[in-house]
Amino acid sequence: MPYTQDKYIIREDPHLISWERETRLFLRNLGLSTGHRISGVMVYEWATGINVAELMKQGGTASPELRKINRVLRHYFGKPYSTYIMGRKVPNCFRVPVGYRIKRHRPMTMALLAEYYEGTLEA
Repeated sequence: MPYTQDKYIIREDPHLISWERETRLFLRNLGLSTGHRISGVMVYEWATGINVAELMKQGGTASPELRKINRVLRHYFGKPYSTYIMGRKVPNCFRVPVGYRIKRHRPMTMALLAEYYEGTLEA
């Protein structure tokens, strides 16, 4: 049965949908036996293969993408905190608990939510 209710028929940001999909794929690859600390930069670098520090040196920016990734991570893990990872300060760090399975958590965007309920969402 197609999703024809009013709550499913809304216009969403296609970039937010694609970054939520990439974030879910990133979270799916994390190990289950330990907890993790992740940031939006980690997801961005994993998905694109572009180092953010080098991008900033060249005069580019990843701010719009990082805002979308952090919005998705905030939906899944709540409020971020500041910490140090391998000697570098990470201002927006999210705590992934031990045994966290992304497949058991519903998506933030309605487009992915429809796929989630149909069982066709990969991550």
